[in-house]
Amino acid sequence: MRTKIILTFFTLIVSIVVYSQDADEILTNYFENTGGLNTWKNLKTMKIKATLDQGEMQLSAVIFRKEPDLSRTEIDVQGKTIVQAYDGVTGWMINPMMGSEEPQKMPEEMVEAMKEEKFESELIDYKEKGNTVDLEGTEVVEGTETYKIKLTKKNGDVEYYFFDTEYFVPIMERRVIKVGPAKGQESETYISDYQEVDGLMVPFFIEVKSNGQSIQKLTVEEYVLNESIEDTLFAYPKEE
Repeated sequence: MRTKIILTFFTLIVSIVVYSQDADEILTNYFENTGGLNTWKNLKTMKIKATLDQGEMQLSAVIFRKEPDLSRTEIDVQGKTIVQAYDGVTGWMINPMMGSEEPQKMPEEMVEAMKEEKFESELIDYKEKGNTVDLEGTEVVEGTETYKIKLTKKNGDVEYYFFDTEYFVPIMERRVIKVGPAKGQESETYISDYQEVDGLMVPFFIEVKSNGQSIQKLTVEEYVLNESIEDTLFAYPKEE
């Protein structure tokens, strides 16, 4: 009996070590297959031109991202531009559809969520960032077998990434919605149509679902990588 307990314990320890190694191997294959880890680390800015589908509405959008966490999204609605931005300190918006074209600061809850959206993937150098990753086996996602990777961030937030077992690219991400009417519910982001842009394989179609219902679809028309973008583009407009 004692021997059986020892063997069971040894098997458990070995399986944990193997799973840890497999998780790292999956991430290594992912970065290698999509352009190389150094290429991802050298990515400093991104500009995306896309079509945004929300229900029956089809809108033009331009998204600007810059390390470490600057972001700006411009959406054209009936000839007017909605802006949502974060400059590293302040989250702000302009929404003429709400009757004002003056910039307004976002609620603190939205700002906190934007602070967590880092430009560089949390999977890159995850240990140095205080994150952990675990392989939780395989799962079939819309007919495709995937490796299920659990990412636990330094702040305790948990996200799941589902990597295609053949090409080692993520085809779905799952996380908990932190702001808005659906706060607390899970959202699933489906990622597909990978194409090469300046040495990196990036997705040209992204769909967000919650409770099985499609919330938003993004069809990318163009990526512009490492173009110089001034910080002033993201800054909260000063009052005159």
